[in-house]
Amino acid sequence: MYNKKEKKTFRLYVVVLFIGAAIVLLWTGYSQSKINDNYKNRLNDKENENSVFEYNLKSALEENKKLNGEIEKLEKDLMEAYNNTENLEEKIKTLKEVQLNILKEYEQVLKADYEFGNGNIKESALILLEVKEYMLEEKYILEKYNELRNKANKEAAEIFYFDGYNSFKKKDYKNAMNNFNLSLKLNEDGFYSDDCYYLNAYCGYYIKDYKFSKEMIDMLLNKYPDSVYYDEAKRLLKIIENVS
Repeated sequence: MYNKKEKKTFRLYVVVLFIGAAIVLLWTGYSQSKINDNYKNRLNDKENENSVFEYNLKSALEENKKLNGEIEKLEKDLMEAYNNTENLEEKIKTLKEVQLNILKEYEQVLKADYEFGNGNIKESALILLEVKEYMLEEKYILEKYNELRNKANKEAAEIFYFDGYNSFKKKDYKNAMNNFNLSLKLNEDGFYSDDCYYLNAYCGYYIKDYKFSKEMIDMLLNKYPDSVYYDEAKRLLKIIENVS
């Protein structure tokens, strides 16, 4: 009786033990599966994180490249604007200088007119000699300049001739040469022009500037073949060729 009871109890223990072992095995399997799933999920999350990071990094690099391009374009535009500003400033500066020079030429014409009106014919003519005609853009000023030049130059050329002739008589040959040259510069085809060439040739001869004297004689012979001084100039030329 007792043995049957013990066997029955033993069998119950075995069943319970087997059930417990089965439960443990099932729980262990479930836990392992859960762990594997969690690990896989973590791996997937990590891969997703890496993918997102790589995408964000790529996007950031592309945006940075685009931004650098825009910065370079902006710098180029700024440089071009700076250069254009410098060029514009230079043009404005040049224009101001041109306008200032034109104004000075206008003032010279008005000054020459003033001197001529006060009887200072030579001073008026000498001022006009320095005026740059191409800078006289105003019609009124250009007309005034031409009017003055026609009147002042002819009158001043005659005055300089007589000043030179008086210096020549005083044997002040260098001063005479200066006056004769100014007379020719103002009006090289005037009534006294051949006189200026002839007397200038003698001035050069007397101060032993034979090269200058020859040049004056050549100008006289070529420009005024009908001059009363033609034969005398040729005679002087022979004298110079003998002494030089």
